[in-house]
Amino acid sequence: MRVAILGAGPAGMSCANACLSFGLEPVVIERADHVGGTQRANFHPNLWMLGFPDETGREMTGRLSGHFLDLPLTLHRGAALREVTRMDHGFRLSLTGANAAFTVDADAIVLATGMLPRATPELEAVAARSARVIVGPLNDAIRDRVRAGRVLILGGGDNALDHALYLAEQGNQVRVCARRVFSARKPFRESCAARRDIELREHCVPDAFTPEPDSVKVTWGRITVRYDWLLVMYGYRPNTEALETFAADIRPVLTDNGHIHVDNWQRTSVAGLYAAGDVTDSPQPSVPTAIAQGLTAAKAIERDLQKP
Repeated sequence: MRVAILGAGPAGMSCANACLSFGLEPVVIERADHVGGTQRANFHPNLWMLGFPDETGREMTGRLSGHFLDLPLTLHRGAALREVTRMDHGFRLSLTGANAAFTVDADAIVLATGMLPRATPELEAVAARSARVIVGPLNDAIRDRVRAGRVLILGGGDNALDHALYLAEQGNQVRVCARRVFSARKPFRESCAARRDIELREHCVPDAFTPEPDSVKVTWGRITVRYDWLLVMYGYRPNTEALETFAADIRPVLTDNGHIHVDNWQRTSVAGLYAAGDVTDSPQPSVPTAIAQGLTAAKAIERDLQKP
């Protein structure tokens, strides 16, 4: 029985590994030219992986990816999904690879497409015009280039304050603007409040952003401030873009906040279609959660495909 797995992050890699253990044939389809998911760019220690307290997201991804790439399975990298349709006993996926179009027929599909950084359309447009605007926390420029400057961080969660502390240590003056109140964990809030080089502002929403050659001009009413860097830390949104290629009769139900709705076995509202990882509405999105959900989806497929 063949299982098409969309996405080669922790959830997809875990699902593929478990499929092999259950006697299923995994075919992993990854849009990027690499595996590992968003954690591949995370240079911070991963807080949630028990047993590896000082391991960064990047190091962890290397470890997981190394195991995955040694597995006896089919992996299509750099593959763009064009269409997914229902067949008599499964699904047909039409794709475009690096050199040609091809199809994959599968008895089941697992959506493990993860998440994408969240930003307003205005901020996405500004980021497209300026390298000084960074959307999302996983970016090498934050680690390597943001030094001894003025930094504005938009966001009030853990990522915003964690990066404020990191950038203050690099000699930056940091202002953090939360749209409402700060939702970050108490230790982050207290650590930031104790530093003179970090300013925390609630109910702080800029009116306009203007990219300049080496800075970004930010305006609040009559007040204009130029920052060397603007970081947008508005969290993440589920990456459900792949569903646009699905035929209308096999598109799963989404939650109110846009995640794919699943049951305890990672089943969606469509028979034969499963989802795992951050594309689902997990109470605590993390690598261990994604790994567990990938395993659960594989076990559910084994059970479901054995039914008469």
